[in-house]
Amino acid sequence: MTRLFKVTVNGREYDVAVLELTPGAAPSTAPALSAQPTEPVAGGVAAAAPSRTPSVAAASAGAGDEVAQMGGVIVQVNVKVGQTVAVGESLLVLEAMKMKNHLLASRAGTVTRVLVAAGDAVEGGQPVLTIQ
Repeated sequence: MTRLFKVTVNGREYDVAVLELTPGAAPSTAPALSAQPTEPVAGGVAAAAPSRTPSVAAASAGAGDEVAQMGGVIVQVNVKVGQTVAVGESLLVLEAMKMKNHLLASRAGTVTRVLVAAGDAVEGGQPVLTIQ
C-alpha cells in the first residue's frame, strides 16, 4: 500500500510517496516513486516545483580549467582575471559540509576566466576558473 506524506526540509516542502511493507511480505512490482519538491501557492495548495538544473555544472571541464573538488558554496575567490598564479597557490575557498576547503592551482599560469563568485553554489566537477 502506498502512503503519501508531506515533508518539510530546510523550509522546502516535498510530497513523498512511501510503499508500506508488512513484515514477511515481498515487495510489489509497483513503479519506483521519488520525492518531488513542491512550492506553496495561493490557497495553501502546493504545486510541483520546476526542475532546476545548473547549466554551468553541465559544462565539461576543458584544458586549463580548475574544477570544484566537491559540491558546496564558494566562500572566497582569491584570484582575478589576468593574475599570474604558481602551482599550489590558493585560488578560492569552497565550503562543504561546514568545512572550508582551498582549491589549489594544479598548474602555473595566468588566470583567463573566473566562472564563480562568493556565494555561488557549485557541484563537484564543475569548472570554476581557467588557467592558461
